[in-house]
Amino acid sequence: MRSITTLALLITVLTTQAQFSNISCTVPAALLAMKGLHDPANYAASNVIDDHGDIICELRTRISSDSLKAHLQRIAVFGTRHTYSDTVSATTGIGAARRWAFGKFEEISAANEGRLIPAYLQFDYANESGGCGNGAGWKNVLAVLPGANVSGHKVVLIEAHFDSRCADNCDPACDAPGAEDNGSGSALVIELARAMSKFTFKHTLVFMLTTGEEHGLLGARAMAQFCVTQGIGINGVLNNDVIGGILCGHTASPPGCTIPDEVDSLQLRIFSHADSQGFARMMKLSYQEKLRDHVAVPMLVSVMDREDRIGRGGDHIPFRQAGFKSIRFTAANEHGDGDPTQEGYDDRQHTSEDLLGVDTDGDLVVDSFFVDFNYLQRNAVINGMGATLMAHGPAIPTYSVLDEPAGLRVVINGGPQWVAYRIGVRSNNTAPDLQAVYRTDQTSLLIPGLEGVHIYYVSVAGVDAAG
Repeated sequence: MRSITTLALLITVLTTQAQFSNISCTVPAALLAMKGLHDPANYAASNVIDDHGDIICELRTRISSDSLKAHLQRIAVFGTRHTYSDTVSATTGIGAARRWAFGKFEEISAANEGRLIPAYLQFDYANESGGCGNGAGWKNVLAVLPGANVSGHKVVLIEAHFDSRCADNCDPACDAPGAEDNGSGSALVIELARAMSKFTFKHTLVFMLTTGEEHGLLGARAMAQFCVTQGIGINGVLNNDVIGGILCGHTASPPGCTIPDEVDSLQLRIFSHADSQGFARMMKLSYQEKLRDHVAVPMLVSVMDREDRIGRGGDHIPFRQAGFKSIRFTAANEHGDGDPTQEGYDDRQHTSEDLLGVDTDGDLVVDSFFVDFNYLQRNAVINGMGATLMAHGPAIPTYSVLDEPAGLRVVINGGPQWVAYRIGVRSNNTAPDLQAVYRTDQTSLLIPGLEGVHIYYVSVAGVDAAG
């Protein structure tokens, strides 16, 4: 007798939705594209490059460590990007930072036939539990690349939080460069917008920099609520947070590095809730099969068995709570657990020392970097690969698993959009990897090699004619 466990998607109603009001997208064309109500002909490239293999191949070199460095150097000099900081100054504070990011998206669009649509997601926030106060006119920065097919339209969202903080989370004046947390993720999102706007994707891509992450994932919660109320379908959310540093701090949040000052530039962690772990495993399997053997420096992609580090959270969580698949990409090593108020804390995270690097020879030029731009580039390529596959791939087939005397049989409800199927099997639902993966062009498969009186978890993916 073999037991079959079916995992139901639990959609949790956001209990704090009442805190948000006046949520709107400032550019109507961006909203239409996110809803799949646009005319794809208006955003067609003169030279269409839409083969997923060609795109992934080109992203390996098109995503540039030098560009990432330039983005992050600019991001880190706004003094602070605290959510409650100055919005009027042209040089410091969150206002100057988000206007610069919006301008970068405009610049990228101009270089790509105007196909990328910059916009803001604007919202008001009423803090029901005190915190640092209410907010009006808060803004996430968006860049929308409309998809070429509005049939079965869904969005692929690539995000990072743009805000930064010091030990006192309600101090908007403290110098908070936030280079690793989360200038690194923000630079990655901007660079992916630059690198991917050249290409044509079936589904719409949205590049987003959120505000208010440090105050309760506010920008992500507002966007998740907006997507639900506006009927915006999401195929997957790729959140990038603390994604470019390579040094381990003394207090890094577990599960993670434990040896202070240890260096790891060859591993990338993916966190996800149980509802999205199939998404995380797909990312790892895709990297192993489509990219790892074709890059100069192969990476270890580690699927974690948690939604986030212990006691921590990120902008992928509100989307999962709203019923969307979401994962978090994070560096292998993290410089601190983000609590500078504890005695003896000498790590950089959530302090004024979260810098790009230091000047070691006294020439007033940073020459020793805490963020490794080649590592950040490799992580960006993995993101780009994943987003490409999500933006091109077919829908997920439905299926059933039958417990027959000879074993477990997978019966798939096939269709013309699939030419083959991948069937993954594991005996532990929190296992980071699939224990076996089978490929078949049949809609019925008896899974080989299973033991009796055992629980198995079965996953199914469809493969289209483009592979």
